[in-house]
Amino acid sequence: MTEAKTTKRPARRPDPMTSVIADVKAARKQLGERSMPLAGGQRPAKGRAHHRREATRWRAIERGRDLAGTPGWDASLLAGLYEALADVGPKSARTGLVRLAALAVAAVEDIDRETT
Repeated sequence: MTEAKTTKRPARRPDPMTSVIADVKAARKQLGERSMPLAGGQRPAKGRAHHRREATRWRAIERGRDLAGTPGWDASLLAGLYEALADVGPKSARTGLVRLAALAVAAVEDIDRETT
C-alpha cells in the first residue's frame, strides 16, 4: 500500500484590506443614520459647479506631481472627492464615492505598510 503524501500549503497572509474594512465598519457605526442630499446648501447646482472646478484643479495637480515623480494621496483623494460631489446623477455619484472609498482604503494600506 502506498500512502498519499499530503502537501502543506504555506500559511496564507492576512489580507490587509480586511483590517481596514473592519475599521471603516466601526467608524461607520459611530456616524449613525443620516439622510441628506449629496450636494446641499441653498444652491446645489452652484456648489456642483464649484466642485467640478476643484476636481479639474486637483487632477491637474495630480498629473503634475506624477510627471515630477512626487505623487501624493492628497491630490488623488481630493480630485476623487470633488468629482463625486460634482456628479448630478445618483449612479455616477455612487460610482465616484465607491472609487473615493477605494482610494482612501489604498491610502490607509500604504500608511499601514510604512508603519510595519
